[in-house]
Parts: sequence; structure tokens; C-alpha cells
Amino acid sequence: MILLALAAVPAAAQRPLPPLRPQAPVADTSIFAPLAHPPASETRTGGGSPGHAYWQNRADYDIAASLDTAAHRLTGTLTLRYTNNAPDTLRFVWLQTEQNAFRSGSLNSLIFAQDSRFGARGFDGGDVITRLEQVLGTARAPRRVALSSRDEGTVTKVDLAEPLAPGRTATLEIAWHFTIPEHGADRMGYDGALFELAQWFPRIAVYDDIEGWNTDPYLGQGEFYLDYGTYTLALTVPTGYVVAATGALVNPREVLTPTQMRRLAQAATSDTTIRIITAEELASGAARPGRTGTLTWRFRAENVRDAVWAASPEFQWDASSWNGILAMAYYRPSAAVNWYDAADQSRMSIQEYSERWFPYPWPHISAVEGPISGMEYPM
Repeated sequence: MILLALAAVPAAAQRPLPPLRPQAPVADTSIFAPLAHPPASETRTGGGSPGHAYWQNRADYDIAASLDTAAHRLTGTLTLRYTNNAPDTLRFVWLQTEQNAFRSGSLNSLIFAQDSRFGARGFDGGDVITRLEQVLGTARAPRRVALSSRDEGTVTKVDLAEPLAPGRTATLEIAWHFTIPEHGADRMGYDGALFELAQWFPRIAVYDDIEGWNTDPYLGQGEFYLDYGTYTLALTVPTGYVVAATGALVNPREVLTPTQMRRLAQAATSDTTIRIITAEELASGAARPGRTGTLTWRFRAENVRDAVWAASPEFQWDASSWNGILAMAYYRPSAAVNWYDAADQSRMSIQEYSERWFPYPWPHISAVEGPISGMEYPM
């Protein structure tokens, strides 16, 4: 019908189209340019794979932290063993102090609107480092030396007491605390009694063969560039809380009931979901071994580049497994309608990608419900 009506218009009534306006030349054509690959070197081949002289530094952490759920405060100590595999002698290091993104007047607060996804929403916090020392001497006769540092927001420069030569390891000890932001740039925070902790400890920045020290500020968004290492975590929380964390739980007898340990062992060989903690057990009080005091949950993770954790007294806990790898889900009863099959979905995900690409490298995968819209961390 439309085509017929247009064809019936008299030729005299048709006006010629105006001439096209000349288009200004495109000033920036870089998006169409071929990628500029860096030249090959001893550390990286032209194809991007590691060269014969490739190196990475290593960072191993022993961390002990306690959670004050009433004050919304985390207090911790850590020992960092930083191994210099670079051919360069390091006289200083950089730490990532990412809680400083939530200070009043931080770069984060200036860039993002307060009520935005990455905004601090009026919160004024930040890392408070109370001890920063390098351990010198020997294991039998250690000597601790206080280190000078320069706070530059979400990164902090630390001058070493002794230069770190190639192939050597420096040991740093740090004590710190911070108040947990309710809205932690969609990476961490709390919702009622549920806490999700990421970017929660001072950690070493990466020194590599391309940039040297990587000291980009943390703005809440983006991914993370970190060295690999072994993490041991000792996380002290109220007895009524359940903890999910990076790493394998190494003290189940101290923090789980006999029934929960039996169910977890069953899940380790089951391709169907086993309910480790049920909603009924949460309601009756049978989910935890006690109601008063605190418990310390201990985890160990090898060959990871970060560690995070979550804690809540309301976690239902489901588990399944594939090929000896546990797939677990932690969620509150109020979220069960959407999360009841999260453990099974996690199991199918690691199976699919392991068979399609390469084997999943860690002993478990966890999906944790909470106030964070979505972020990935090891395990």
C-alpha cells in the first residue's frame, strides 16, 4: 500500500534532494590502525608467550584478621614474604592500600558521584596502618626495623631497610585496621549481618619487566593485577557466623558440627547438591556449634593472586562436586528462590570449561550471595 501511494505522486510534485553536506575528515583513525605489538625480548616472545628469561615475582601471605560485627571494623596483622625474581635490586616497594579509596577527598570520591555504583555514599574510612616493619637477621635471631612510607592514596611507597637483591626474599610485617564501608564500590561491603570482604589487606603491587612498579590508583572499577603466591588465613568471627573464603578450610573440626563435616565429605564425591546447612537448622540454632564467643576459621590457598572472604550468621550452605573439586554456594534464606541451585550451576560451569578449555586449577569454587552485584576472585 505504501509503495503504491508513493508511485502515484505526480513527477512535478517531486523535489530534488538537497546536496549532501561535505563530511569533515575523521581526525582520529587510531581505532582502525593495526595493533602495535611490542617487540620481542628475552622475557617475552613476539607472539606474547614467555621468553627464555621471563620472570615473575612472588608474594606469600600469612594473614590473621578479626571482624567486629557491631562496629563494622576489621583488624588484622600479616606477614608478607616477597621474593624478587627480577634481575633488578629493589630499594623500595609499593603497597596497594585500597581502602583509602573510601576516604573523604580521595580520588575515587572526586571522580564518582557519591550515590553512584563506585561512589563512597558519604562514607569516610580508609586503612590505618599501625605497624610496618621489615624482619632482618636470622630465624633464630630476628631483628625488626620500622620502615618509612609515603601515603599516596590507594598506593603507598615503602622504603626497605635493606635492598632486596635478585633471588632474595624480604619479609614485611604489617598491622592495620579499617572501618568497613557499607557500599564498597560494588566490590565489598555489608548488608545487615552479612559481610563481604575484598581489597581488605595491604598487598604488594606488581613489579614487572614492562612497567616496573605498577602503581595505578584503585578506583573501584576494573580488574586486578597481582603476583601469585600462597595465602594462609586465620579469620576470627562470632561463633554464630559461617565463613566462605579463598582457600581450603583446614580446621573443620573446630568450626563445623559433626553433621556438617559428614555432609561435606559426602558432597566431595557427589554430583548432586548436598545441603550442608539448611534453613531449618538456621532457624533452630542447630547450624552452629555455639552462640557466644568467637571462632577462628583457617584457610590455605596455593598459587593464587588474591584472597577474599564473606561471613554471615544466615548462610545456607550447599555443596556438590565434579572430578574431586567442590562446588559450593552460600546464601541467605531470603534469596533461596534464586540461589537454591547455585552449587549445581557452579559444578556444571567448571565441568564445561574444564572439558572445553583447560582444567580448573583449584580445589573448590564458591558462589556467595550478598550486596555485591558481581565480582570474581580466586575460588
